[in-house]
Amino acid sequence: MKHCLRLSSVFLLLALCSCSNFYSQLKPTTETHVASAMQYQPVFEKELYRGIIDGRFLLKKFHLSGILLFKKMEDSSTRVVFQNEMGISFFDFEWDRSDRFSVKQVIPQLDRPALIKTLQKDLQLLMMRGIDITTERNFQTSEALYQRYPLERGTVYYISENGQLKRIENVGKKKVTTIFIGSKTTPTALPETVLIKHHKANFSIQLQKIDTHVDE
Repeated sequence: MKHCLRLSSVFLLLALCSCSNFYSQLKPTTETHVASAMQYQPVFEKELYRGIIDGRFLLKKFHLSGILLFKKMEDSSTRVVFQNEMGISFFDFEWDRSDRFSVKQVIPQLDRPALIKTLQKDLQLLMMRGIDITTERNFQTSEALYQRYPLERGTVYYISENGQLKRIENVGKKKVTTIFIGSKTTPTALPETVLIKHHKANFSIQLQKIDTHVDE
């Protein structure tokens, strides 16, 4: 029995090590000309999603559902607003033309610096904002192209397969966040569906694009 337990412990340790070392084992691509991941950066005027946010902050759980709006403003700033069906805003975020972020409005339940920073980072990674294109490094597996950029904290990989963006992975010492990208009508469109999963925190965001725009 002790021998079996030792073997189980060894296999578990090997599995954990192999998982944590996955990114360090990626090999640089052998292709000399690789298009930047920024070819997938979303370009939009206005997009609407049905959104569900589930999470926990400290000992409190929260569940929010409603309409998430991405909109490019006349001054070239970008607004992302999440409202319930009655038009009450859960949050209203803005990025100016220089990618400076500000909070226009947020409900008390979400008004926590760490939570706001998490939402900001999720949306920035999805919109591919605040990324230094000159730092891009390309890696290849048999299935996918991993295009890496350093962040203020950690690293982000934009992962494509057969010329289509499939996932966005935010990595620190371990994987922090995975953003699953659904189909796109064009390479620069926002995806039809988005699932954001935080691996360390009990927190997720699900988005489903609304095809027919409604009046604001």
